[in-house]
Amino acid sequence: MKTISPIKFALATFAFTWLLLAIAILSGQSSKDFPNILFYILGGCGPSLVAIFFVWRNFNREQRREFWSRAFNPRRIQPVWWIVTLVAIPVCMALGVCLDHFLGGVLPQMDYVNLFQAKPAEIPIFIVMMMIGGPLAEELGWRGLLLDAFQKKWSAAVSTLVLFLIWWLWHLPMFFLPGTTQYEWGLFGSMFWLFAMNVFLLTILMTLAHNANQRSVLAAMLIHFSYNVIISLLVPYSVQTFAFITTFLALLVLGILAVQKVSALKKQSVQLEAQP
Repeated sequence: MKTISPIKFALATFAFTWLLLAIAILSGQSSKDFPNILFYILGGCGPSLVAIFFVWRNFNREQRREFWSRAFNPRRIQPVWWIVTLVAIPVCMALGVCLDHFLGGVLPQMDYVNLFQAKPAEIPIFIVMMMIGGPLAEELGWRGLLLDAFQKKWSAAVSTLVLFLIWWLWHLPMFFLPGTTQYEWGLFGSMFWLFAMNVFLLTILMTLAHNANQRSVLAAMLIHFSYNVIISLLVPYSVQTFAFITTFLALLVLGILAVQKVSALKKQSVQLEAQP
């Protein structure tokens, strides 16, 4: 069985993305202007594009079939995780907004929602872009190759921590590229650290989903998609709103971990009782 070196994959991904984003940054243009938008989009797709190359170059037919099944086979995902990915995450984020408003915070302006009310035809385009920008652009690499490779060497906790650091560092050039949300937040401010916490929480959620659903990459994509849709619909939002969203996402992660711990203890107890 052929294997892919996680170090080589990570280095290739960083080289691909950071080179393209460096070109965009040095041009001085916004990420929304042509041709910078091309460098920005291609750079953002780096993890999955590099993953596809590595899979084509290193995997045999059986491994490729398994890889694509993990990426797109919905039958791998348990019913409860469809609820977590498509319902629980949006609900938690909405609760963060509601609690913030209840405590005196300003509701997000939700520019996209206002746009969709005026132009409903834009909604399908938005949905497609939310699936491509992040879920499809990144998860074939991060969860499809790296998480899988890490967990063959380390525990789920260590693998998650290392992958979080890699995923977080990969985003850093976006803080220097005009036109991106990260650039507007700036370095080392409140939004900078809240974004890091969100990346950390999403990394944990995706590891839990991956491990609970036959190594499903699609489950991770759905988590990424749900998060991207809601956070984009809320733009622009305050630091306080983002902090409450982060808090409720943390509660969701803790809740899932607690449920899994109780389930594991029950299973262990049943096994002990069954022993002669």
